[in-house]
Amino acid sequence: MAATALRLLKRYEQLLSVQQPCRTVWQDIADFVIPYKANIITKRLEGAKQTDRLFDATAPHALLLLGASLNASMTPATQPWLSLAMRSEALNAIKEVQDWLEDCARRMHRAFRQSTFNQSVHELYLDLAAFGTGALFVEERPITRAGVFGGFRFQVPALGTYVIAEDAEGVVDTLFRTLTLSVRAAYAKWQEKIGREWLTKLAQKPDDPVEILHAVYPRAERAYGADGVPKRGGANMAYASCYVALQPKHKIEEGGFEEFPFMVPRWAKTSGEVYGRGPSHTALPDIATLNAAKEFILKAAPLAMWPPSLERDDSVVGELDTNPMGRNVVNGAGPIGEQLAFMDTRQRPDLRQLVLADLRQAVHAIYFTEQLILREKPDMTATEVMALQEQMQRLLGPTTGRLESEFLNPLVQRAFAIMARAGAFLPLPEALREVTRRGQADLDVEYEGPMARAQRTIELAAQDRVVGFVLAVAQGKAQFPAAEWDLLKTDKMIRDRADITGLPSDNLEAQATVDQVREARREAADNKGKLDMATQMAEAAGKVAPFMKQAGEMAGAQNGQTGRAA
Repeated sequence: MAATALRLLKRYEQLLSVQQPCRTVWQDIADFVIPYKANIITKRLEGAKQTDRLFDATAPHALLLLGASLNASMTPATQPWLSLAMRSEALNAIKEVQDWLEDCARRMHRAFRQSTFNQSVHELYLDLAAFGTGALFVEERPITRAGVFGGFRFQVPALGTYVIAEDAEGVVDTLFRTLTLSVRAAYAKWQEKIGREWLTKLAQKPDDPVEILHAVYPRAERAYGADGVPKRGGANMAYASCYVALQPKHKIEEGGFEEFPFMVPRWAKTSGEVYGRGPSHTALPDIATLNAAKEFILKAAPLAMWPPSLERDDSVVGELDTNPMGRNVVNGAGPIGEQLAFMDTRQRPDLRQLVLADLRQAVHAIYFTEQLILREKPDMTATEVMALQEQMQRLLGPTTGRLESEFLNPLVQRAFAIMARAGAFLPLPEALREVTRRGQADLDVEYEGPMARAQRTIELAAQDRVVGFVLAVAQGKAQFPAAEWDLLKTDKMIRDRADITGLPSDNLEAQATVDQVREARREAADNKGKLDMATQMAEAAGKVAPFMKQAGEMAGAQNGQTGRAA
């Protein structure tokens, strides 16, 4: 049974009450870290000043750096960042399948570049680093007049305008968001469905704003055909999509999506909570203290530059001149210092700068600023670069893992399904048609962005370390062939070294295979030794035979001479 407008509005209010504790913290974070999004609780007019509480730009700068680094590391605009592969290795080995998968990945990259993906995903990363939660809406543009795929439309709803709910596995599958449109924009989208009240307003004040609730949630009941396949139509898709007018309370339209159209990643999440927590939650005390200290210093600085004056009554002729090279005439006898002086305010600019430096360093550390900016130098070795990349992976590895599962995987699945339904890919290869009909064509996504490559450099480092250890052992045995080597189980040491450094097991041969290779090498060496000995014996025999012949001839000649002499 389709949900009514009142039921949807009631559920929205319930989800909003769950979000209320988060909104106060989000407002503080926005005020200090990302002011142009500080409309969560405090509603400001368009164009109004948004930096009332901001006195130091350390946190906003660190946030921008972190967001840009995530964008460039995971979904760079200048290079491909994903590839496709079948879960079956046998299918991946087929050239026709390989070519089709590569073509699909190229078409997806092209569709992303031709859309608003790059600017939208940047805003998503900023929300994620600032508030710990972000959302990206993915939908298909209308089919073109030529009947071909029209591309993607991406949109990042502002935090505070949407609420979410999870399923039993902790995956976000429900999102309600509020939209503010002009009456004429609503009419252009839904025509007469907007209702009589808004149609009247359209004729009188077409640019007046109206609020609309967009609810997307799993459809509880679906109609199926005789073959067990869900019937087609927007009202029978896996996820319901309802637009409801907040005033008056009536449903404008109900449709659906085949996949959940919102990607809702969280930076980190406390068990039992729905909304995430990010670096700004950790840095907020230091950020607030830094801004308060900066505000105090700005207010106290004039005391050091223009301290209050101390004057005897009627000692100064005229008004006190505090301008550079100002001239003040004093009355009375005695030293001028007793007539006119300036108060020592005890201001220590050096101490204030130390406090600010410590706070700024703490903020930069929480936002990984020092690790994200590679401290490169002209003579930097490949090992040093690999060590820096490994350090970045250790710091951001858990976050990238969550981003892959909550953002990139659903994004690629949604985009692939949209393009497949729109006929934007080449026809399936013959090798995939049968497994697709049987429902066995499982597709895997492999990410190739700089961060994903940095994660894989750990394997390269492990290979280098294990190979270096093997070379050291081999050189040691060749240089010092002492009996002490017999005490060491070098095979076990190499396998332990590979395991400790993180080298995948498929980089090492099985012990049985190693034993066979060594046995074959020993047999070959033995056969070569026997052949060499036989050759030497043959050569020796060849040298002895002429000698024996010559010796026999010499003996015969001597016997003949002896006989003649007799």
